[in-house]
Amino acid sequence: MTEAIRIYSEMRNDIISCDLEPGASVSEAELCARYNASRTPVREACRRLQEEGLLQIVPFRGYTISPLTIDEYRSLNEMQLVLDPAAAAMAAERATDEQIAMIERWANYIYHAGEKKSYETFLEWNRNFHIEIAQATGNDIMVEMTVNLQTRLIRYFYLVISMASYGKELVNEHQAMVRAIRARKPEQARDRATEHVIRTMERTSLIRIPQGGFRGDPRKDVQPVRSRT
Repeated sequence: MTEAIRIYSEMRNDIISCDLEPGASVSEAELCARYNASRTPVREACRRLQEEGLLQIVPFRGYTISPLTIDEYRSLNEMQLVLDPAAAAMAAERATDEQIAMIERWANYIYHAGEKKSYETFLEWNRNFHIEIAQATGNDIMVEMTVNLQTRLIRYFYLVISMASYGKELVNEHQAMVRAIRARKPEQARDRATEHVIRTMERTSLIRIPQGGFRGDPRKDVQPVRSRT
């Protein structure tokens, strides 16, 4: 593992978990000290995080951790509701047996409430699950859009799963999608994916995102909303 990749991985986890707070300004010197590294690998890591939408570069000043806002959250939800069902339907038609096996592999991790490491593992498996479905479509643009979408959603998901235990529900929804894809039933795959996205949106709606976005550590401000069901 190169130094730049190490810093990228550690910094990405810190951004996702909000240890590096949304909207926070950080200098290059602060990042070098935090990750015990020189400027060149820090810059490489930050460039990659900028490409993923997790970090903003401020010329001559340093960096800003991308904020979490209600407008972004709504926009990402709208895109997910279009993209994920379409990808699942296409995968049911086009996926090879090997690709279906890989999709199923990523569908089965259950995170454990209160265990930060298991959150990080689940979020990576969840991201890979959706990306693997997109790759099975054979559509490079679909893959590119899914990678971007899943990367930008990941911090919102972290807040949700750290607030309550949805592990078994999520795995059941993923497995239902896998069964439809394996059965080569595009419309059923589309329906299962749509249901999964809607349930995810319902879970995510149980956090209140301030109109102006979170300032500071959102883990201190997130307030669950009582479900009506």
